[in-house]
Amino acid sequence: MAGQRRGAGPPWALGGAALGLCLAGVAAQLVEPSTAPPKPKPPPLTKETVVFWDMRLWHVVGIFSLFVLSIIITLCCVFNCRVPRTRKEIEARYLQRKAAKMYTDKLETVPPLNELTEIPGEDKKKKKKDSVDTVAIKVEEGEKNEAKKKKGEK
Repeated sequence: MAGQRRGAGPPWALGGAALGLCLAGVAAQLVEPSTAPPKPKPPPLTKETVVFWDMRLWHVVGIFSLFVLSIIITLCCVFNCRVPRTRKEIEARYLQRKAAKMYTDKLETVPPLNELTEIPGEDKKKKKKDSVDTVAIKVEEGEKNEAKKKKGEK
């Protein structure tokens, strides 16, 4: 026995010891059966079960669902979240948005109102160079020019 050490047993003895430890751990986990009667099961939950405030389960579910439905309807009315149903409605909504965007872009190019209107008592000949002539001013100037031409011809 040149290869074996003193005190070491055969290799299968080590496996047997490990198996013995595992079985001891399993045996410790076993619970002895009790002689007490089993716990009574709670009554089954039905639609007639009283939940709280003497209200049955179906009362509570109905009130909750009405509350949720009213919130959804209110939000849809406030935020106008109707979904278009047909292709025509979708295309019409797209064209409407496009037209509104074009209108907004055009509206931004219009000069302010005080530049477009005449202020009473203001001298018409005294104009700022950056002001825009309105149609009424152009018509008045055209009429004055025509009147001058007629006077010059006479």
